[in-house]
Amino acid sequence: MKSKLKKVLLPTMALSLMIMAPAIAEGPSQTAGQQPPLPEEIAFQIPTNNYCSADKSLDFSFQLSNAGSTPADITVSFYQQDGTKLTTEGTSYQEIGSTIIPGKPFTLKGYATGLYHINFGNHLQCSERVYLGRIFVNSGKASLLARGWVNTNGAVQNVEVNGNQTFELAAVPTAAEAAATKAE
Repeated sequence: MKSKLKKVLLPTMALSLMIMAPAIAEGPSQTAGQQPPLPEEIAFQIPTNNYCSADKSLDFSFQLSNAGSTPADITVSFYQQDGTKLTTEGTSYQEIGSTIIPGKPFTLKGYATGLYHINFGNHLQCSERVYLGRIFVNSGKASLLARGWVNTNGAVQNVEVNGNQTFELAAVPTAAEAAATKAE
């Protein structure tokens, strides 16, 4: 009798434990020690939802530094409230410069800094203000730092990108680049 009970009871208990055990979701498996891929881009907000007119204009300044020794192939884009890209070249005056053209790819030398500055209310219409920025790496990898500010009649609001910390971006390799890397 005991052996019949064991034959029936043990498999039943094991099955009930399997049914009661919660499922654990797992992502794609990674080889031990392999890091997840780096992102291709980073997005950030620009605090320009302020009063704006010819009398109360606002200045937007942005700087992007290459924290690495190798050149970085990147693009910086700024977007208006409705999602339209701003492609206007920045202005330069009184030691505030502009070397970045929004939406246009460029190479930033190692340890170099690119700059962008524009005024909404005087140079551009207030309706053209930007609210979102994105930094893309076009090829290879890049180690970058970025920050900026918006000045409305002397009140300055910071534009923070990645908490003012260095961030790494990497382009997804093309099929030819992936094949070449695999062959090595």
